[in-house]
Amino acid sequence: MARKVKVVVTSDRYGSETTGLELERELVHEFPELDIELVGAPSESEEQLIEVGRDADALLVSTREAVTRHVLENIPNVKVISRYGVGLDNVDLDAAAEVGIVVTHYPGYCTSEVADHAMALLLVLNRRIVELDRDLHDGAWVRYGSATGGILRGPIPPLRQSTLGIVGFGRIGQAVADRARGFGLRLLAADPYVAPDVVEANGATLLPLDELLPQADYITLHTPLTPETRGLINAERLARMKPDAAIINTARGPIIDLDALVKHLEANPQARAALDVVYPEPFPTDHPLYRLPNVIHTPHAAYYSEQSVITVRRETFAEAMAVLMGKQPRTIANPAVLERVSLEPRTA
Repeated sequence: MARKVKVVVTSDRYGSETTGLELERELVHEFPELDIELVGAPSESEEQLIEVGRDADALLVSTREAVTRHVLENIPNVKVISRYGVGLDNVDLDAAAEVGIVVTHYPGYCTSEVADHAMALLLVLNRRIVELDRDLHDGAWVRYGSATGGILRGPIPPLRQSTLGIVGFGRIGQAVADRARGFGLRLLAADPYVAPDVVEANGATLLPLDELLPQADYITLHTPLTPETRGLINAERLARMKPDAAIINTARGPIIDLDALVKHLEANPQARAALDVVYPEPFPTDHPLYRLPNVIHTPHAAYYSEQSVITVRRETFAEAMAVLMGKQPRTIANPAVLERVSLEPRTA
């Protein structure tokens, strides 16, 4: 007889009444060993998470839910928390291990999409596409005719004569390097956890961050958000950059000190930023970064393609079910939990 389990999706992207968990309800049939009760319960506070998690066996969470020690110590039936996505900064991994809850996620999620988005922003910055579009909507072409140089707000250097600094050289950083090589960019990388031969194999030169910043014309961020990387790009590091360098962030908003970024962009009008992620999200409409002409925004959309969303929903669900069936998921984000929980090694 199939064992009864309760799986709660707390992500407001997939667990609300409007989405209906259509895909997850199809996936249930792939696990006949389990009698799965599937519930969508978007949760915005610790107390809401505790309430929906009291009698749950698994929680499927997204970015917005803060899975704190307080939450983890008050959901005694939960065996696994499966995170939609890559980052784990919203889950207390140590506390989860201490209470015997396995945390899993899908590190391969949206690698290509984020790399594509970062490269698109780099090209938009280099070719000044957004500026040209705005100015032509305001009549610049009529005023200046075919004099492109008169319309431009700043120079357009050839990419083949430019340097790209990639901060964080994991899956996504390497995927960006793969794309950038085709444009002839000189590539620099900063990542204290990657081997020099990996960087060299991807056509880049490994440097400490503080040596990379003064050399780069474009800087793209691909680090996880950790205590070490929170505020990594602060006023001091912004001052190390070239006064006309552009910074791209498709990783996590708090990696950049945004108050410092505002001051930097105000003081250096030829500097530019392309931000897919900020904090808080969404920004209030009166935030100064909306008012600055040298900033491009996208709405935390780098992860998105229709296929990436399907893939992450499938993988997140499957990894949680593996744990409920007593097997190790492919990724255990808190491996210390295995001192308290016994799971069979996964054979495939």
